[in-house]
Amino acid sequence: MPFKQILLPLDGSAIAEEAIAHGVMLAQNSGAKIHLLHVQNSEEQSIDPVDWRLRRVELRSYLNRLAEPISEQGITVSQSVVEGRPAEQIVEYCDEVDIDLIVLTAYGKGGVSRFDFGSTAQKIFSGSGRSFIIVHPGLKPPAQENMAYRRILVSMDGSSHSEWVACQAASMMRGQEMEMILLQVIAVPDMPRKMPITREEHATREKFVECNRRAGEVCLEEMARQLENGIKVRPLLLVAQNVAECIYATAAEEDVDLIAMSAHDWQTGEQHVTGTVCHSVISHSNLPVLVFQDLQESQLQALRADNIACQIRHSTLPVRNEAHR
Repeated sequence: MPFKQILLPLDGSAIAEEAIAHGVMLAQNSGAKIHLLHVQNSEEQSIDPVDWRLRRVELRSYLNRLAEPISEQGITVSQSVVEGRPAEQIVEYCDEVDIDLIVLTAYGKGGVSRFDFGSTAQKIFSGSGRSFIIVHPGLKPPAQENMAYRRILVSMDGSSHSEWVACQAASMMRGQEMEMILLQVIAVPDMPRKMPITREEHATREKFVECNRRAGEVCLEEMARQLENGIKVRPLLLVAQNVAECIYATAAEEDVDLIAMSAHDWQTGEQHVTGTVCHSVISHSNLPVLVFQDLQESQLQALRADNIACQIRHSTLPVRNEAHR
């Protein structure tokens, strides 16, 4: 399990606190340390330095109050209050402490807007380069002491990116009463034009989809066999015009508690923070989405040395933009 340092950025709002239960759940499974962090926004600094210092004391008390029930569950937790611009300080903290997972809500004290994410959340997962969970506020999370993921949907696309994510998700939930759904969506190729496609073109498209469907079935069955060790794994293959829409719609229909996916699919170049499918899922799904960033080779070697890395078919982690056609 790669998560050993989990960051929960909090801005003092009840909305941001909805992410805490998810951080606690993952920390319990992995033995990770939780970092509670509040950034005292320097742009809102009071003219009166006494008021500023009093506010800092209040924030420390606030974090201590949140840390107490977490600590009572046997989880190591730290509290930090820093000054500066929120997104910049959060990213800097990730570098200093070597955070490997950020758990945050899509919006904070600014509330829901017409945009997919609040500005701070957008900057954090764009600039940190860390794996993250986006929690969309509004759905009441379960009580921390009863928190459990009963069913997880892992988005598969036939790439080594998604296979590695499935390994990590299985490791994360090993030994629990839960079900993992391995979902691969076969895309129907677009053929944009003014005139309808010909019968021959339609047959060609159908043949293409069928070839991908057969290959997908083989890959999913193989993954399920190798991961089904103490947990229930169910492969699911669907054909759809819109891959992302099918993923979050299926997740809702299957009543899953968490969607897990790679930030980058086989088509995504390294210049992008997330691939198109991933961005669409985290933008439109109401469910929590766990997005795994690719590990560096040095990190992978450390995992292998401890016999933690999940070996499927690939000896190394994927290189972005791999030719997976």
